Amino acid sequence: MNKKLLILTLAILVIVASYFIFRKKQINLVVVDPGAKEPVQEVMKLVDGRQCYTYSHEATADAPYATTEFIDMTIAGKVVTGSKKGTQKGPDMTNGYTGTIEGTLADNTITDVFSYTIEGSKNKEKEIFQAGLTGIEKLRYPLKEEKGILIPDTTKEFSILKYARVGCEPSN
Repeated sequence: MNKKLLILTLAILVIVASYFIFRKKQINLVVVDPGAKEPVQEVMKLVDGRQCYTYSHEATADAPYATTEFIDMTIAGKVVTGSKKGTQKGPDMTNGYTGTIEGTLADNTITDVFSYTIEGSKNKEKEIFQAGLTGIEKLRYPLKEEKGILIPDTTKEFSILKYARVGCEPSN
């Protein structure tokens, strides 16, 4: 009888402890403004370590190229390194690309240079990402070429491409 009681007590303690641990993590994700009707979710904080993100866009009438991308990056202090690969499929072309990312992290914003190969051609593009609610967001500006590299024209309007955080290892 004492053994059963001990096991039951331990099980209850594990359940209660799990609840409070989960609750603490959940509270850290939500900012409550007493004047607001609903809680407001915080932007995630970019921290040291390996992390992966994916982006997918189906072809539409306004943007006729289906695009998928996968980013595998490591943040170490202010240094960001990693790789990115993707595909584009559209009415006049289909291709894949792969390359490396080297950049910096400052104020929860990543500025990197993506050095890639597409259809045998080597290119470089400067990119700007900011932390989002569930991943990172690429600030997609029109590009201009300067000194052999494509640079965002930050004097123009931009759109946001949302990348979801995913596991870095395949699930199967």
